[in-house]
Amino acid sequence: MKKVIIASENPAKIKVAEKAFASVYPEETFEFIAIKSDSGVPDQPMGEETRLGANNRLKFIKEKHPDADFWISQEGGLFKDGNRLSNRACIAVCDKEGCLTEASTSNFYLPKKVEEYVKEGLELGHANDKFFDAVNSKQGVGVIGYLTDGIYDRTEYYLQPAIIALSEIKHKDWFN
Repeated sequence: MKKVIIASENPAKIKVAEKAFASVYPEETFEFIAIKSDSGVPDQPMGEETRLGANNRLKFIKEKHPDADFWISQEGGLFKDGNRLSNRACIAVCDKEGCLTEASTSNFYLPKKVEEYVKEGLELGHANDKFFDAVNSKQGVGVIGYLTDGIYDRTEYYLQPAIIALSEIKHKDWFN
């Protein structure tokens, strides 16, 4: 059994890790350990802070659990595009040999009122809850769930880049 450390206790991010590893390594069994981790960036990362936060979380969990086989981190952030804000997440994965890979989600724009709430100082999850009259959406469907009428939720949104990053580790010899 392989040990995977997840840099979050968020249920959506835990599901991402479980689904990604099961998809990429269907012949393996895994023990998943979710721990709260420090991103070293603001609660609402902007731009490059998103990637930095994912990598900081990865470093944090590797130091706490150096005996693991894999570590995975997921950090969502906002990006300025002219006068609009968009959302994107960075997924970082590392294996026990030190192979580090990253991938990111697709980009989507926020409703104007959500942007206003964020510019007033709310973290995206809280702005989303206020706009959609939701509770703790960042640990559930996320803003993407509301924007797509439930077609995608936060887990599905983060899953594709998690699989891509993990597949690169699985086939790391192709990249050398």
